[in-house]
Amino acid sequence: MKVVFMQIISEIDVLCATFDFLMERNVSPYQFSPINGDTNCAKIYGRVADWITKEKDIRPINFSRSGPDIIGVSENEWWQIECKGSGSGKTQTQRNNFDRALASVVSYYCDNLINLPARYTKFNRAVPYLGLALPASQDYLNELRNRVRQPLRKKLNLWVLLYGPESKKIKAVSPEDNY
Repeated sequence: MKVVFMQIISEIDVLCATFDFLMERNVSPYQFSPINGDTNCAKIYGRVADWITKEKDIRPINFSRSGPDIIGVSENEWWQIECKGSGSGKTQTQRNNFDRALASVVSYYCDNLINLPARYTKFNRAVPYLGLALPASQDYLNELRNRVRQPLRKKLNLWVLLYGPESKKIKAVSPEDNY
């Protein structure tokens, strides 16, 4: 994956690519927390509507003002994901954004499923996964290498989901993999 240098990448683009990543894993997203103040929220609403139409399956999806950016479940996996874009700000600004995203995703850690909607109770044995979805920028990669090491990722089952702006795809880095 190509590393991005000082490129503005919207959080909504990362969120949409993460949505596609979950679909490829057969994980059903059931809750989204739109980006407060983002005028492009319609993009994720449109993506969800397109998916429901394509699948020909009406699945109620909750849009919430708080919590993980995406929550999804399958028979084996229960994901809580925090997404972050990148701006053209200084390294310190990028680090502050990274810190907020990392703090958020770590705060979602739990060892069992909580608040699982009734329609998904058949998946109550799914394993909790945490996801931190970020652009593959040099600033974010430096922070990941220096501060989010394998022992932490393994303990939390924290996956790093790196967004490539050229491919508009997510490259998943499992807790066992190196960046």
